[in-house]
Amino acid sequence: MNNYVTRIHLKPGNCDHNDLEELVNLCLHTNEQFLAIGWSNLCADKNCEIKDYDAFYNKATYGVKTNPVLNVFKKAEKNDLFWTRDRQGVYWICRATGTAEPKIPQSDEETALFKKLDIGAFIPVKAYPVGLEVPGQIKASFNRPLGGTSHKIYEPNIFEYSKKVYNLSSGTETYEVSEIPSDILDNLPDFDLEELVISYLQLKENYYVLSNSIANKSTTIKIECELIHRNKTGLKKAVVQVKGPKAEQIDALDYKAYDNDGFIVYLYAPRIINQDKLKNCIIITTDDLRNFYSEYKSILPKSITLWEKL
Repeated sequence: MNNYVTRIHLKPGNCDHNDLEELVNLCLHTNEQFLAIGWSNLCADKNCEIKDYDAFYNKATYGVKTNPVLNVFKKAEKNDLFWTRDRQGVYWICRATGTAEPKIPQSDEETALFKKLDIGAFIPVKAYPVGLEVPGQIKASFNRPLGGTSHKIYEPNIFEYSKKVYNLSSGTETYEVSEIPSDILDNLPDFDLEELVISYLQLKENYYVLSNSIANKSTTIKIECELIHRNKTGLKKAVVQVKGPKAEQIDALDYKAYDNDGFIVYLYAPRIINQDKLKNCIIITTDDLRNFYSEYKSILPKSITLWEKL
């Protein structure tokens, strides 16, 4: 078993967009579950001469640049863990029950099906739906621009989390799980990170959220919400924007319209530029959030605190 987990998209390159639902159902919603990749032209019918994955790999890579997912399949071992996602956005935890093989059709009907869905090779798995929320590192892997069909995640806490989730989902003790200290801010999905920042502003900075708050009509910049300070002696209003650890930088100048209208602009992101160009821009730091979480976690929503220990 390898010491990492792999994210894989179920979308072979030549599979038509309209056929993806059928592909996902075939992979995850049948008794013989599997993860699939393309190159279906290499095993065109039941008389295919390719009998193992090594032969499939050699033919798929002959004279061309090797697609990384071919190497992922080549190195996959029994009990390796994979994450995939279905068409409804539900995340699935998958345990390899064997190694990669060519998907050789056994009938004319299967030949037509595998060509339509572009299924050339597969890894047999036991897979379980986990839900719509997973730790931020896993979600970010699925959402990486130009992230490719697969991506290996080496973080030890995600490896241990994945083993624990598989045990819970399968009702087995397949894996021995070690507890590894981890950072709550790294683990939070984007939505819950936003919730933590908004809670910080309400509990620590004494704001309340306008439930119907929307961005100014003069701009299309997205904000999480608009807030009003509880101090009754003078109106003090604010907006906030939050970006997770895998996101790109925030340019504070994008929020100049709010600054001009008298809002305090609160920003949280891995990197923020031009904050000095605004009159009222406040950067929320990771230390601010860690200290806040430690002080207030007893009253924070479970949707946030459940990510503390993976």
